[in-house]
Amino acid sequence: MSELGKTIGRYEIIAKVGQGAMGAVYRAQDPTIRRIVALKALPVEVTAGIEADGSGRSNAGFFEREAQAAGALLHPNIVTLYDAGRDGNWYYLAMEFIEGGTFAAEIARSGKVTPTRAAEVVAAVADALDFAHERGVVHRDIKPANLMILKDQSVKVADFGIARLTSASTTMTGDMMVGTPHYMSPEQVRASKVDGRSDLFSLGVVLYEALTGKKPFQADTLATILNAILSTSPPPPHEVDRSVPKELSTIVMKAMARKAEDRYPRGRDMAADLRRYGAPKAQTAAGGSRSVAIAAGIGVAALALGGFFLLRHPATAGPPAAVAPTEVGYLEFVSTPAGAEVFLDGNVVGRTPYTAEVAAGPHEVEFRKDGYYPASQSPRVEPNKRVVVELPLLARKEG
Repeated sequence: MSELGKTIGRYEIIAKVGQGAMGAVYRAQDPTIRRIVALKALPVEVTAGIEADGSGRSNAGFFEREAQAAGALLHPNIVTLYDAGRDGNWYYLAMEFIEGGTFAAEIARSGKVTPTRAAEVVAAVADALDFAHERGVVHRDIKPANLMILKDQSVKVADFGIARLTSASTTMTGDMMVGTPHYMSPEQVRASKVDGRSDLFSLGVVLYEALTGKKPFQADTLATILNAILSTSPPPPHEVDRSVPKELSTIVMKAMARKAEDRYPRGRDMAADLRRYGAPKAQTAAGGSRSVAIAAGIGVAALALGGFFLLRHPATAGPPAAVAPTEVGYLEFVSTPAGAEVFLDGNVVGRTPYTAEVAAGPHEVEFRKDGYYPASQSPRVEPNKRVVVELPLLARKEG
């Protein structure tokens, strides 16, 4: 905070709530209307060199146009962007502050979620993505940590516009990869032009992980992960976990097709399949009553007339179970030199510098880089706290 002072733009900083490779997130207040916001601050150099029109020329208005596009996404399942601007050497975005946790934390609590819960969360996200794609906005960074779970268990997609603003660094920049590679589409790995079907691939990866508790592309190195995304197909979820219904597994694999033309063309198509999967489950829960299906049809008709859909557990399933407090924290990885692969609890998650949301508790961290000896540490993360793992790497002696 020392670089920014006590305010960013007109916003009064209350506390830092997150730190990533691209910037920081603060809980802040708009002094004019006393509204609490989530304020994301990005260094100006993050957007330096971004070619907004493909001509090779940096566009000074790129940030403003991307923020305007994201700000126009008024949807019940998208985090609202209130304001954007520049303060000295920082760009900032003021967003809706969400009281709750993330889908990543929900998955981490039990290792996976039920098929019904996974389908309803992902269906709502698919609807939100369809709304954005129809308006020409591609998210580019769909992952469980960007899916915010509210106290009523509904979901909102966060960080629309952020990935595009940092697209000069979202794949490879020199020796550093920024972001989590496991959710990238083949188009992103190739640094090709992307459209909404890239987001749907990433959403398929999220659904795969939610159902099985495993990421579909896992390997010892980033290069191997990226190669797997480009050239392999993971086993279907129902083969990894027999409790996953085959119908739901088919939806996942269609979303994750390597060729974009083989995927769902639109988010609403994926959402429709997910809700068709859920319909028989609702009948079974109600003892096979046809009235449940009729009621569901009326609900869908109401949605088509403009009603807002919020994810809730069906009333027929009894009172919802109490949701445990979100027990997550943050690990920030820094190495000298930078560009080391980060292994978190045995899985490669990125390259330094890198920040990850993790479950509270003990973790095993190892840095690896060609030409250097590995370095490791065993940090313990407290809930809502950030721990910096900073390790020097010792160069190997040749011969």
